[in-house]
Amino acid sequence: MIFFLLNALLFVVVLGLSFSVDRKTVSEKNNTAIVNLIITLSVLFLLMALTIGLCLWGPKELSKLIAKVTFMFMGWYCVAASLYVAEFPKKKNKSKTIVSLIQVALDILALYMIFVIPDGFNAVTITSGGYFQIVSGKVIPSGIRYVTKFNITWFELYSFIFCFIIPGIASIMLLVKAEHEKSKLECQKMLLTAFGVAASWFLFLYISRAYIYQPMVRSLIMFCFLPEIAFFVLGFTVEEMWSRRGVVRAVARYSIRYALPALLGGLAFVYFWPLHNDYPSLFLIIFLFCSSVITLVWYYVDRFMQKRDLLRDNFYASAFEEDLSQINYDGESQSVTETTFELFKKYLDCSSMKIVINTEGDEWETVYSSDGSKLEVKPNSLVFDTLVGMNHPVVFREWASHSQAVSNIRAFMLEILNASNSDAFIMLNEGRQIIGMILLGKKNSGNIYSEYDYETFNKLYSNFFVIGYYVKNIMNEALIGTVNREIRMSDQIITSIQENMDVINNPKADVGYLMVPAHNIGGEFVDMIRLNNTRYIFIIGALSGKGIAASMSMVILKSIIRTFLTETTDFKQLVEKVNNFIRESLPKGTFFAGTFGLIDFSTDTLYYINCGAPALFLYTRAYNNVIEIQGAGRILGFVEDIGSLIKVRKVKLAEGDMLLACTDGIIESRSLRGEMFGKSRIQSTFMENAGYPASKMAQFTYDTLKHFLSTEVEDDITLFVVKYHGGT
Repeated sequence: MIFFLLNALLFVVVLGLSFSVDRKTVSEKNNTAIVNLIITLSVLFLLMALTIGLCLWGPKELSKLIAKVTFMFMGWYCVAASLYVAEFPKKKNKSKTIVSLIQVALDILALYMIFVIPDGFNAVTITSGGYFQIVSGKVIPSGIRYVTKFNITWFELYSFIFCFIIPGIASIMLLVKAEHEKSKLECQKMLLTAFGVAASWFLFLYISRAYIYQPMVRSLIMFCFLPEIAFFVLGFTVEEMWSRRGVVRAVARYSIRYALPALLGGLAFVYFWPLHNDYPSLFLIIFLFCSSVITLVWYYVDRFMQKRDLLRDNFYASAFEEDLSQINYDGESQSVTETTFELFKKYLDCSSMKIVINTEGDEWETVYSSDGSKLEVKPNSLVFDTLVGMNHPVVFREWASHSQAVSNIRAFMLEILNASNSDAFIMLNEGRQIIGMILLGKKNSGNIYSEYDYETFNKLYSNFFVIGYYVKNIMNEALIGTVNREIRMSDQIITSIQENMDVINNPKADVGYLMVPAHNIGGEFVDMIRLNNTRYIFIIGALSGKGIAASMSMVILKSIIRTFLTETTDFKQLVEKVNNFIRESLPKGTFFAGTFGLIDFSTDTLYYINCGAPALFLYTRAYNNVIEIQGAGRILGFVEDIGSLIKVRKVKLAEGDMLLACTDGIIESRSLRGEMFGKSRIQSTFMENAGYPASKMAQFTYDTLKHFLSTEVEDDITLFVVKYHGGT
């Protein structure tokens, strides 16, 4: 019964594995062959379970038929697996017809040996004594002298041909190809695939030997193909060279996390087992106590090893992100670039790193180089225009060399990589403006940059942008001089924000704004973006956090909004894209609270989306009153799918109407007595200064706040004012 259940269970597990492999390799070419092999193996387990079940509970003739079908399919699987090995890693279209003919011929041979040869395959039975027997006639009649001692059955010959001879020939062909393969990674893939066949042989021989001690174990014959499939999948999906250090780490991880605790638990079980007969409750208590102690000790040992980077695996994204976010931008300028290179070397085994920036007049300057060399080649602008259009800022040599999508710029990309002795570069762009590149040298292990590396780089792109922005605008000693570094950085960031703004310039409206960071640097901002002569977008809000990190995130968000506007014309979809970017690309825990607005002067209409804005005031001359119009809103960065939670609202604007938006800093500021400035004071100040231009209204509101506080402002203050004149 247990052997029936094992085969049935393996059918479900292997079938699930086929779906998993298919999802993970959907982008790979020729992934159909490996998926089909896994599905075929799952069918073998199902057929074997049916065979055992019919032997136990079904009619003999039916069990014999299903058994024949099962072992015929086993031969067909071995043929398909052997051809997969022989053709690995790529199929050649020229030999496709020949391979198909060979496969058909071998499949017919399997069918002939199982179904046609007289006395070749008689039955599969399970005796009352628990023996799993495959009844098959001898290849040479027993009456012939001298050969009886070495005679074998037809089924043994069948197994030898299809499980050993044919896979062996295919493995030899693969090993010969591996000897002439120039790529170390491809050679490793071939060796892993060939090793899968050897592992299958080893298990086959082991089961044959174990049959002497446990006669039912032969019903697990399909288990022999599990290590083969495992190594086939590994050889197909592995994207990096295995180093001695990596193998030692993998063995150490497995030993410390699984093998060692399991061994200690097993020893404890064996040692205290004698208590079970007389004191079963005491045995259970002692064993549970020992298991808890082992688990607790294992947990702290594992944490200790992880902190010392002794058990780090190849999935480094989370640790890399954490270390990047802890870079100290307030320290010495050189330490930032040095730390960045050390992190790339630690997690990706990079041999070198260069940072080049785009200076005035499209000139390129190497501002950091770990090996002291400089990039002498001037990058072609066509490269960056194409990559920006593709939204593909991360480029690896393998992709640049083989992707048809970049055939027109391939030569230029390879020129950059060759000139800098690099295998990858990360393009740093602010909208369509390129501020620089981070170039990464070859990996010391000889590995190529993998698909996992690409996904990680894209995920951490905002961190790399911060480094590039810092190098371009902050690290320059000519700017810093002897002035306090933090103030310089604040001035640089705030100036950049103001200069890159498309201030609304339309006779129908007067627009003013004010941004005052409480501690030189902050995450609040106002932005205005011109869509055409009559339509402008404005954003006012605050990103969570303080200091440099918040400022850098603000700059990145400001840039990405402009990029998104080149991809979408839908106002609500723009906000959804921004929400996803904050969740996926900015440091964990970052969120945005504010307002997205769109003014259409051709229709005198304001469209706006409340994204957690603390206050949005509208004065209408028709009612001579100030009202709050923000309604319910959702902060960006928390919810994955925010589309159903935000709404586009619309207000018709008329001559004399005024709009004021602000962040929570001015509302929640408190005087020495603990009294909050509040919304009512903002409204009254708004009306008192209505006769002044918009910029003066913003300034006077801030002056009123300072007078109210009678002390330093403790929070960032941002105000945005629109006075609508109307007309034509």
